[in-house]
Amino acid sequence: MKKLLLIFILLFPHRGAGGCLFAQGDFTRIYHPIINSAELAIVDTNYYEALDYYKAAFDNVKKPFAKDYYNAAICAAMVGKMPTMFDYLEKIVEKGYPSDSLRKDAFFKYVADTCKVWSKFESQMRLVKPDINQELRDSLKAYHALITQEPYTPLTAELRTFYKEYTKKLEDSLVVKNSKTGKKGVFTQVIFPRDSLTFFYGKMSEKLIKQIDSLRKINDFKASTNMRLAFHKTLNLIDTYGFPDENLVGLSDFNTGYSRVFRFNTYRQNSYSVLDRNLAINILGGSLYTYSKDLTPMLIQAIRDGKIAPYQINKVGNITLETNNSNTDKTPNFYSMGNVKVLQYRLDGNLNCENRLLQGKDDKKFWKKEPLSLYSEAEINEKRLDIGLETLADAYKKAFFKAHPRVFIINGGSYQTELSYVSSCEVLEKMLKESTFVR
Repeated sequence: MKKLLLIFILLFPHRGAGGCLFAQGDFTRIYHPIINSAELAIVDTNYYEALDYYKAAFDNVKKPFAKDYYNAAICAAMVGKMPTMFDYLEKIVEKGYPSDSLRKDAFFKYVADTCKVWSKFESQMRLVKPDINQELRDSLKAYHALITQEPYTPLTAELRTFYKEYTKKLEDSLVVKNSKTGKKGVFTQVIFPRDSLTFFYGKMSEKLIKQIDSLRKINDFKASTNMRLAFHKTLNLIDTYGFPDENLVGLSDFNTGYSRVFRFNTYRQNSYSVLDRNLAINILGGSLYTYSKDLTPMLIQAIRDGKIAPYQINKVGNITLETNNSNTDKTPNFYSMGNVKVLQYRLDGNLNCENRLLQGKDDKKFWKKEPLSLYSEAEINEKRLDIGLETLADAYKKAFFKAHPRVFIINGGSYQTELSYVSSCEVLEKMLKESTFVR
């Protein structure tokens, strides 16, 4: 059946009224269903078939997504179609992905080491200048920084004095001896927030604690103000420019905005995160004010227009939930479904169950899918397919696939590992009977 579908797509690509291939169209109909077929072919390790699906999807739209070019490039490398691989990698660089970073990628670093023409390709890609709206991009990055960076309020003079004196005592108590040189030194790695001083609560006077509480309220107010500003400014930009996708503002190589209280090295983004994020989505999803405004219609339209991928709708966090008519309980968001739990049961070491299915639990896992509430799988699939998401069955397949480290960027479906220790064979058998397993 899949091969017949693929033949149909290749022979009869979607065309507009004038007979030309679609330059624009509803991505939920002409793009994402084909991409889902390509990803399922990857799950089945059928890279030739996946490549054909990707080509069909790319031919249907003017601007495919970078993460799909990335997956297609890996498939091309897997089957030895190196010119095709380079063509797809070039498309990624044109969207703003640094060509030098490909050499550091989890997959392409091996290709770079073995492919003789890689250096020439890399040199050519350094000349590529992405055609993006840099001013808009800079504005979005500034708004993103507003919601991710912790506001800073200077400490009072009394708190600074207390901090200085107490940390000196703390450092003096952390003198360590180097096992190799025999020299003594001070262990100075600070693992507590420098600006809140909550680490010292038990050592502080009531007066200083009140000062800390006042500083926290000031910082909370600043954070709330920043979120409100970033949220509304981003919506204003969307009204002016349309939804800012990777073609308009480039790929999202913004930093993660770690709080200033952490003293870790700068986080180096990998290709997965850079190719799989959207600046505007991260701003809207990171604001508390998202919950006071229903953005669902705007997000669905952005999906249909090919601005964001369907799974991005769950990153904003305010998707309308369906309400059960019989009570006030709410069922899960249909768009976020497709989740499985990896259940692993372990018996006490001295137990040996007679039931053969219960033996060797240390080496076996059971996959349990989520409850579907009052809705049938067909009803849920209808809503998911309407915005370009895969069916639940396909989402479960992807969840299984992602349960092990992969180089591909596959969205849809998720898994969560759960380990339970069981004291008797009877209890384990009862637990297994009460679970609905995917396989």
